[in-house]
Amino acid sequence: MAIEDTQNDDLGLVRGIDVFGTAQITTEQVRQVWGEKIKQYAKSIHAQNPNFEALNLLETEIVTGIQAMGDFAYVRLSPVMYFEQGNPVYITVDIVDTADTSVRMAFPSAPTGTFPDPDRLLQQWGEYEKTCLALAKAGELRDGYKNCPALSCTFGFEHPQLQKFLPIFEAGIPPNRQRLMDILRADRNQTHRGYAVFLLAFTDDPASYVEIITPTLRDASGLVRNNALRVLIDIARNHPGVEIPVEEVIQALRYPDTSDRNKAAFVILELAKRAEYRNLLIERAVPVLLEMLKLEQPNNHDPAYAILTTLRPTRE
Repeated sequence: MAIEDTQNDDLGLVRGIDVFGTAQITTEQVRQVWGEKIKQYAKSIHAQNPNFEALNLLETEIVTGIQAMGDFAYVRLSPVMYFEQGNPVYITVDIVDTADTSVRMAFPSAPTGTFPDPDRLLQQWGEYEKTCLALAKAGELRDGYKNCPALSCTFGFEHPQLQKFLPIFEAGIPPNRQRLMDILRADRNQTHRGYAVFLLAFTDDPASYVEIITPTLRDASGLVRNNALRVLIDIARNHPGVEIPVEEVIQALRYPDTSDRNKAAFVILELAKRAEYRNLLIERAVPVLLEMLKLEQPNNHDPAYAILTTLRPTRE
């Protein structure tokens, strides 16, 4: 159910509020009780220098309030900003019912290891992502990129402010690949594990990468799962001969976060074009896709629609 906001475009537009994952409460109930607070939260994200303390307090207030509306094991606000005119925001309230925990949140415990940063690759990737985000918000990356030096790229390295990072990664990753795999598997810091997903994607062996990354699809961190699925999208699209762990990806459609469903759906969209996966996807994925189709959040609704269209029986 959408909430249109015609106030100052500098604050962005709150285009929609969705609730996903529960039948205990409706989107309309959340909108009536928390709509204004959620709009305030979304607008705060647009600030050039957000007051993170105030933002976190507001988020906690909203989440705690929604938590009290049902028997939930998990409640999270998932804002997605679109880097287009006005930088509009869609908010999904992601919920897992307590009764569904064993199915939708069957993750191992988070790892507990601590590792040094190999040749400052983690720090450099963090700087790269920070620079990308600033450029994207300023509208300087809307033309995308032409060449990707890894299995997957989000913004590439062609913008003048990003070019300096590529030689750092190309020189530093090969001698540190095993260290990065150790970080991926066992570092307690989820951000480091998430960075390792992307750094390890600098390889010309997609099949081996899929083998390495598959266990990460069940990582306790939504950030890490999101990054792993993001790379699998490009592997499924660009390397059709590489086997993708389709059962794991279908399961990710049921995971708690908007980003799980979004990235898993785009992997499935590529797999839906292959005849060998058609029956499995119809049986296992379509029920969740129909729920996603009801959402206003484009990054869930749109791939769900595309998959269902692809799987639709053709008329003779």
